Amino acid sequence: MMHDSRSRRLRPVVALCALALTACSSESAGPPEDRLCKVPAGSPEEKSLHTVLRADTFRTDWHQPRDARFVEKVEENLRNLADPAAMYTVTGCSYVPKGQVGIGRATIDFEWVPLDAAKKDPAYKRKDPADKEPRTYRLNGATGVSNDVFTSLYVSCLLPGELKEPSKRVLLRTNAAFTVNLGPVHDHGTQDQQMDFVYRMTRKATEVLGCENKPLEKDPAVKPVASQGSAS
Repeated sequence: MMHDSRSRRLRPVVALCALALTACSSESAGPPEDRLCKVPAGSPEEKSLHTVLRADTFRTDWHQPRDARFVEKVEENLRNLADPAAMYTVTGCSYVPKGQVGIGRATIDFEWVPLDAAKKDPAYKRKDPADKEPRTYRLNGATGVSNDVFTSLYVSCLLPGELKEPSKRVLLRTNAAFTVNLGPVHDHGTQDQQMDFVYRMTRKATEVLGCENKPLEKDPAVKPVASQGSAS
């Protein structure tokens, strides 16, 4: 959650990065059949990631060792929809610039949220003048919100079988923390690149999950529709 002062606001980021440092020490590219965290050489994802990390090379940390395990956790959360206390955020991947020794990285996780959650995105609780003003995006039916460090994407993901009905009552939210951008204020182009990367990685997650509505089939045209306010 975003807080009034910048120091308090960044506490969750530090905790998240501490988790990232301990949860995945391997530099493995992951099993060849698993693709959630893969960023193929020469792909649009790689181009965006190079830009936001400001690095030519990076290490990928897989927090879910197999795509099947990721699917299992996300589906388990959906089955717990009636018990919010049993739901949790599923961390997918971290991307660390080569030679990075601090907390600077890009970390992506996923969770189910209410249908109106985009209107209450934490980025809109900006009260510290040092915080970058959030930008709102409409991307092929999905809603995105991005500021200097945090980027979120909200998308409908209709799962098959017994999970179809519960999946109609929520949105899949991708949360990305770009702690490489802590410090000096960055330009809006950085936010746009973050949004492009998050969209493409969310599309990969919806493919791995098997969302029947295929919500992000089209490539994104990342143009903000509002510079402030909410996603209403």
